[in-house]
Parts: sequence; C-alpha cells; structure tokens
Amino acid sequence: MSAAAMDTASLPASSSPTLQLVPANDAEFVQSSIMNAPSWKGPLNLDDYLEREAHLRKTDLNRHGGITAWILVDTVHPPSPKGTRRILASCETLRKRALVARKDGPAVETISHGIGSVYCPEAYRGRGYAQRMLTELAHILDTWQQREGERGDFTVLWSDIGKQFYARLGWTVYPSTHISLSPRSDSDRSQHGVSVQLLGPGDLEELCQNDEILLKSAMAKPTSPDVHVRVALIPDVVTMQWHHAREEFLSMKLCKRYPSRKGALAKTTDGRRAWCVWTRTFGATPQENLLNILRLVVEGEEAIGYRSLEAAMNKNDEATETAIAAILEAAQLEASNWGMTSVQVWNPLPLTVRAAKKVEPSSVIVDRDDESLASLRWHGEMLPASTRVDWIANEKYAWC
Repeated sequence: MSAAAMDTASLPASSSPTLQLVPANDAEFVQSSIMNAPSWKGPLNLDDYLEREAHLRKTDLNRHGGITAWILVDTVHPPSPKGTRRILASCETLRKRALVARKDGPAVETISHGIGSVYCPEAYRGRGYAQRMLTELAHILDTWQQREGERGDFTVLWSDIGKQFYARLGWTVYPSTHISLSPRSDSDRSQHGVSVQLLGPGDLEELCQNDEILLKSAMAKPTSPDVHVRVALIPDVVTMQWHHAREEFLSMKLCKRYPSRKGALAKTTDGRRAWCVWTRTFGATPQENLLNILRLVVEGEEAIGYRSLEAAMNKNDEATETAIAAILEAAQLEASNWGMTSVQVWNPLPLTVRAAKKVEPSSVIVDRDDESLASLRWHGEMLPASTRVDWIANEKYAWC
C-alpha cells in the first residue's frame, strides 16, 4: 500500500470527538499556504505566493492578531518534530471593525470577522471535514476577540462554490451583483465638464474618515419595518491599505510597476465630493485581470447605499450622475493604462448604474451565482422570523 493510501486509510470520521479546530502556529500557517497554493496563488509561483502571504501578515489590518489561521486536526496524532500537525482542512479569519444598528437605534462600533482561504486537501475531500471545520468555527466566532462576556454580532465570507454549501451552515447569501465597464483610451475620453483628481496613497485617510462619518449617520436613520438590524464593515484606511498591499506586491512582481494611483475624485456642481477607491486584481491569466472599485462614495446621505433611502437613490440627480460618470471614466482610463480587461463595481446603486450608462450605454448588471457570493451569518440575539439583517455598503472593500 502506498504512503498516500495509508494516510487516507487512517483518516478519522468527520464526527470524531478527537477532531479539533485550533489556531495554526507559524510553521502550520506556511504548511497550509503550501497546500492551498494551487487554488489561491493565481499568477504567482509558489515562492512568490508564500512571500505575498507573509507580506500581508505585516499590514496594519493583519498585525497584532488581526489574522488567525485555523486548522482542523486530529488530536490523536502528535505534532511532527517540526511542530506541525496533519491538516485536514484550513481557513483564515480577519478581524474587521464593523457597525451594528438595531431597530431605529444608533450605529455602534463592534468587531466582526471575515472568513477566507477555506480549503480542504484534495485527498481528504468528500469526508465532511470542511463542514466540521466551519461548524466549529461558527461557535468559536461567537466570542472570538470580543470583549469579555460579550458576543459578536456577525461574520462574513465570499463563496466561490455556489450558494448552497455555506447557506446550509448558517451564512445567508446576500446580493452579489456587479457592473462591468470596458477599458478606455485617453483618445476616447468623454467631455463631462467635471475635473477629476487622481488619488494617491496619502489622500485616502481623510476620505475614509469622512466616509465612516457618513456611513454612521446613514445607519442611524429610521428604517423599514422588516429590517431589525443594520450592519456594515467600516471602510477604513487600513482596509484599503490591505487591498493595496496585495495589488502593490503583484504589480511589482508581474509588471515591475508601482500602482501609484489609488482612485479618483470629482465634485458635483453643488460642491459635494464623489470619489472611488480602486485596486488592481490580477487573475490566474491576463484575461482575468480587473480594476475593482473597492468603494464608491458621494457626500450626501442619498448615495450611501442605505435601503430606507431607496426613493432618494432612485431620484434623478444629474449633477451626481455626472460626477460619478467622471470618476468611472477615470477608472476606465487607469484600466487601459494597466492592460486590465474591465472595471468592476460590486452591488452598484441605481445612481451608479445610470452613471455607468453615461460612459458605456451597453453596460448591464451581472448577478453572480457561483463565485464571490457575499454571505453573512448573524451571531447576535435571536431575531423575529419576520425581520431581516440589512447589510449596508456591501462592496468590494469588504471582501477578504
């Protein structure tokens, strides 16, 4: 019998009481990264992928316990001489600042977690290990990194395996749409009559602070009867910097260029600012390279994305649409400059869709059904069956 066959022959049942989900040590973090590299390394070779993962752990979002690597192990088997255990399944959680507003109450800051890099080695699949891992993880995250005696409110993840698996485990699928725009060369620039400022790294902190204030204000507004809780991940500057650390690493490795432009800003005719923060996403092939809009904001509560303001979002606002169109066009130009195949805006608001049609009339909303499906699990108090949890600002910046 081969070593591989002997290894799988000794596997425990997923219901075994000897299985335990534990934080990985440093060596096991590397081990799990090597295991999941075929699925998550994209265009990088293994060494560069491991370097990127180590690089991201040093970002402000991930330092000081901001990221936890989890592994499902069988406690019957002792660690190897190198201190590693056999990994049956693995994942990561990222600690994120969040807001929760209960029925007509203020937005209160709390801690949430995003779940990513869910992986089960191919030889171990079909045995229920991933389900066992996530079931245990859900219970751990009820209180993980919360203040003593307190319970977390919600966690999020993005499914790349359709809608059913995570939904069965308690993560409800939320709207997962996007609109795509083609790259645009400088010679195709439209004349919107709006000047656009390209944003650099030093411009983001003030904008993110302002965005947080606007988001808290919007979430404090009265809500519709069927919404019991409103939640949002805070689009703070450390979150944007985490995304930019990814793009900067890949840009330098693959293109030998530093991506200095991080977004664009324009002003409406009545003086309100509209801006977007973007990131370059490099896929496994050049055809999968995208410019993703992480966050799009217009000063004024009607543009925050709060559903109780749906009527305001749907109203005709030519000045706002023109400003959004100008920053979307700046994104198209940047995508062309970097050889990206498209610009993507996740879960665009009606104002954004109308603005997109100003720059590309053929653009349509795509409803994703098998990848990057935004999913949320409520960990807080039992909610009435007739009410729902509303996820505000469900945009690309929240992804991990």
